[in-house]
Amino acid sequence: MKPKIKILHVVGKMHPGGIETLLMNLYRTIDRDKYEFHFAVQFEEKGFYDDEIVELGGRIFRQPHPKKGLRAFRRAFLNNLQEHGPYQAVHSHIYQFSGYVLKLAGEMNVPVRISHSHNTHDSKQESWLRNLYRKYMRGLIRSNSTSMLGCSRSACEALFGADCWRDERVVVFPNSIQVQPYSQLHPDRTDYRRAIGVTDPDVPVIGHIGRFSEQKNHPFLLDAFAGYLRIRPEAQLVLIGDGPLRSRMEDRIRELGISGSVKLLGVRKDIPELIGAFDLFLLPSLYEGLGIVVIEAQAAGVPCLISDQVPEEADLKLGLVSRLPLQADAGEWAAQMGSMTGAARLDWPARLEALQQYGYDIRTSVQRLERMYAAT
Repeated sequence: MKPKIKILHVVGKMHPGGIETLLMNLYRTIDRDKYEFHFAVQFEEKGFYDDEIVELGGRIFRQPHPKKGLRAFRRAFLNNLQEHGPYQAVHSHIYQFSGYVLKLAGEMNVPVRISHSHNTHDSKQESWLRNLYRKYMRGLIRSNSTSMLGCSRSACEALFGADCWRDERVVVFPNSIQVQPYSQLHPDRTDYRRAIGVTDPDVPVIGHIGRFSEQKNHPFLLDAFAGYLRIRPEAQLVLIGDGPLRSRMEDRIRELGISGSVKLLGVRKDIPELIGAFDLFLLPSLYEGLGIVVIEAQAAGVPCLISDQVPEEADLKLGLVSRLPLQADAGEWAAQMGSMTGAARLDWPARLEALQQYGYDIRTSVQRLERMYAAT
């Protein structure tokens, strides 16, 4: 029996998010008799997906965060490469620091070195030192990558530079999903709604999935929903996710007096079924690399109201996506929410055709990635 081809993914932590959702979709779908995924993470605490990774035959290695010292990171990373390799590919998902990671991988003669951009902003404050760091890391990425991927054109340009399209190594690689769970959603959503405590079929359920972080713009989302309650007082808001700003948002919910209308469900694995309960999906993000949750919502046939900072590639052109600028006030968002609930669901064949046409079927992505991993 031939040894498995080992791929090392370098990530922050395997906790739910756009990057991690894509990686788990890839690992669940790829031929695991042929490929073995390893994950180098930068945090000591256990990640949400760690157990599933091990069950699938993968491995997780914890190494010091670069902020704790570059020398310690370098030593641990090189030791992992030597001890657990050889690796056919190092696939780095940690934005600008991928430049240094892939430099080390090159020193160890790893043949395939992929820098993968999943966002359009590093969320860091502007300074001359930060700009110098960005420029230096971009240079390392360009010097040491065999492929440079981004989940959207804007994600590519943010990390690799506005002129990146001159380089044939730069490719848009959509954050695709496993389509089967969405094909199995029942048109009668009663059971999905009952599972989240909504029994009245006339109650609008507004949903959001995202980490409680500044990027996701939860304060504005809550203000918009509070405005919508003046239109539909019986409505319910379902928030799925966790993060550093959760307690602050819980305080904001109480301040707005909408505690009885908001359900915080934390981190969940049953995302398709939860989305199946929604009448409308909200994503007023300040910035996004793509917004894989918008793809998931459309896969379930749910209308989406998103900010103009979500890339165009997130729209499957099914007529399900509406955009509003972040400059629009909460009242405008509330009014738009009111006009979008109650729409009829598109049938599954139309949704599947769009997912496949725009490259969001994970099976297509796995085939593309296998070709990249095989390149030497």
